[in-house]
Amino acid sequence: MELSQIDPQIIVDDCPELILGQHLKTGGQKRVWRCAYKGKAYVMKALMVGQETRRRVRREIQVMRACASPYLPKFGPIPLRELGLKEGPKILYFLEEYIEGTPLASVYKPMPYAEVARLGLCLAEALATLATNGYLHRDVKPMNVIRKSPTHFILIDAGLALDPDGDAITMPGKVVGTRAYLSPDQITLPQKRLDIRSDFFCLGSVLYEAATGEHPFWNDETPKGDIIHNILSFECISPVRFNAHLPNPYATIILKLLRKNRDERYLDFKELHDALAPLVQDSPNRSLAKGESEASKRRNVERTSARDQGTSRRRI
Repeated sequence: MELSQIDPQIIVDDCPELILGQHLKTGGQKRVWRCAYKGKAYVMKALMVGQETRRRVRREIQVMRACASPYLPKFGPIPLRELGLKEGPKILYFLEEYIEGTPLASVYKPMPYAEVARLGLCLAEALATLATNGYLHRDVKPMNVIRKSPTHFILIDAGLALDPDGDAITMPGKVVGTRAYLSPDQITLPQKRLDIRSDFFCLGSVLYEAATGEHPFWNDETPKGDIIHNILSFECISPVRFNAHLPNPYATIILKLLRKNRDERYLDFKELHDALAPLVQDSPNRSLAKGESEASKRRNVERTSARDQGTSRRRI
């Protein structure tokens, strides 16, 4: 039985003070709704029970409880619940903070100067908070970022978060993440050897796309074929090639994040913060590209959203 075939009313019946609202997303064996509990807005996530699913859900909740940051979601007011169905399968469900905003995948790109820098700072701080508590996100991508305001971005969905020193939530040797937003480290290194530099590479892909509207390893200038080959072997073109108005400091930071050799990337949050912070202070709040038509803007949003939604379903 698929989760989409199950009437969500059975969850409401199991938790009487829960009021179910708009259905937000379905992906794999997960469904997400906006809801209210005791008069406050939350997000409810429901998943079919499986061994790996159970581990991922527990890891996501563990991360939310341990990692307090304005750029990460907070766990909700009820503990993880397991609901048995008459037909046999079981459902896991839990609540987390509802974040009012827009998925980054649906935001018009190129984004304004200051927003690209703020996006980088917010996500870098979120990743640093995770790393300080012993976790790596492993799935940094536009669909996992919410634009709450031009100065505030939230990194969501830590279901794939890795604790290099703890128990694995996936089979050894399995590459985990979204295909188009993997780092070379995720593809080539054992999980135990990953560190924040892997997440920084993925952040570089997100910032490249935010600044240009193009993916660094899948665009008109990249070799056609397997995006994994491009991530491993193709040195991405300067973002200035796709956005001539992008100031050089932005391009320098993004390209450093996207270095194949992780020793050549930013090594920690402080180094990356010190590079991004002056851009927030100096950048005018204007678009990175001038003179684009409204039709061009619409095509940009549709192309970016479609690519992220499509690749999010192709996990390897």
